[in-house]
Amino acid sequence: MTHLILAGHGSHLNADSSEPFHRLAAALRASGEFDAVSVALWKEEPSLARALDAVTDPEVVVVPVFISTGYFTRTVVPREMRLDGPLTRRAGQQIRYTPPVGTHPRLAEVIIERAREAGAGPADALVVLGHGTRRDSQSEKNVYAMADLVARRALFAECGVAFIDQEPGMLTMLDRFRADRLFVVPLFIAEGWHVGETIPADLALDGPETRRGGRVVHYTPPVGTHPALAGVVRELAREALVAFPPSAASAPPAPARPGQLPPVIGELRIADGRVCGPGEPCRELPPDPEAVRRHVRIGEDGRYRPLPGARGLPGGWFVRTGEGCTAEAVVEAVYPLAAVHERQARAGELRIVPLDEVLERQSGRYESARSLSGRGRRVLRDVLCGRCIRTPAWPLSSLPAPGSPLPAPGSPLPAPGSPLPAPGSPLPAPGSPLPAPGSPLPAPGSPPCPEACSVFVALAREAAAWEQEGAEPVPVDPAIPFAAFEEPGNEIREAVLAALLEPAHPGAPA
Repeated sequence: MTHLILAGHGSHLNADSSEPFHRLAAALRASGEFDAVSVALWKEEPSLARALDAVTDPEVVVVPVFISTGYFTRTVVPREMRLDGPLTRRAGQQIRYTPPVGTHPRLAEVIIERAREAGAGPADALVVLGHGTRRDSQSEKNVYAMADLVARRALFAECGVAFIDQEPGMLTMLDRFRADRLFVVPLFIAEGWHVGETIPADLALDGPETRRGGRVVHYTPPVGTHPALAGVVRELAREALVAFPPSAASAPPAPARPGQLPPVIGELRIADGRVCGPGEPCRELPPDPEAVRRHVRIGEDGRYRPLPGARGLPGGWFVRTGEGCTAEAVVEAVYPLAAVHERQARAGELRIVPLDEVLERQSGRYESARSLSGRGRRVLRDVLCGRCIRTPAWPLSSLPAPGSPLPAPGSPLPAPGSPLPAPGSPLPAPGSPLPAPGSPLPAPGSPPCPEACSVFVALAREAAAWEQEGAEPVPVDPAIPFAAFEEPGNEIREAVLAALLEPAHPGAPA
């Protein structure tokens, strides 16, 4: 039984950033080559850090859907998914980690196809447009390698590269290429910020075709949204399975433990063969979890919802469930891993990660989140997590709280990541310290959150800067996106700053 996981970036600010991953996963499921296909993202849910929580298949292949070998594929994905290298053996699973899709030679065929679809022919120039960076020389190598593979096919009069963030820059393309028609193919995964906004703006493009000085620039969609990318992923997965064959002792996963979903999970209601969103269920959605996922990504205010558990789920809809579309699949589409984590918690198997461990593993531009004060961490938990249907099961620290009683002589200390036991005690009152590992479960309907999410980490980075540099609150501007924490007027920013400016209670920890 082989489970394929597509590991990608995602975005807190752009709803389109992760759509290619979900479309790619749907195409790979339809191929029937793998027993299961799922998505794991750095900046969205389901997160890289928790994606394996729901995977019981003994054979796993993780394919990083990135263009180059760089910081994310070498550092972020292995760190978040706790991978040891090309092969990780853990808890009866063999987890293979492949090179990124952007380094496979078959990607050159996708680049050629993009250009041909736009009308490129033998008299034209093909420009492979990459991001580039002055910080990592590895980033440019793959762009040059792909352009070289295309050039060897001799299908176009010219073939070369251009970059956003290094030389040769994209603004010099018309000077460097002589053909009357230039076909610019973005070597990017998604129609994100760069592909959809910065590149067209910087090149002053009028759309897919721009005429300038008697010449024409054709701007194609990125390679990552082309259906042929599924073939690249399949090839990478096959190569990994050949390099690390399934274990002879590999056996099908144990069937999922039967468990009845509670009638209420967050803002969802489950009854009479239906899953209903908030409010009066007037509109019937197709019995397709992907259709449900796409529907709830945008709130009733028209804004992207980067935190799936945030309260304010679009209302007035329902889905009929049955064999082809189970209630759990619909819940998973709305609240990724919520039902899985609740079931694991009740079985005493939920892996909990304290906040200090999450922040300590941050690197790159998020490393500064580590400097957020203890008070700041509590404020963020109250403000951001207070807007989420999940109940944080993670403590702020892996160390015992000051003043807590010492364990009896000879008794073992609870290890970080220890599971929660079955419920037995009431929830703490609002504002009281959150429970440490080993404390009782939240009430039914509020699934446990085992680890601070990427939205929390992004907010922690900004809040650490506010503490050090100072920041003034301003009136809330409802037009600012939910996770645009750096922008004055952002609802979360202003709530955090207001709480940080309040005098601390006497005796409260710093």
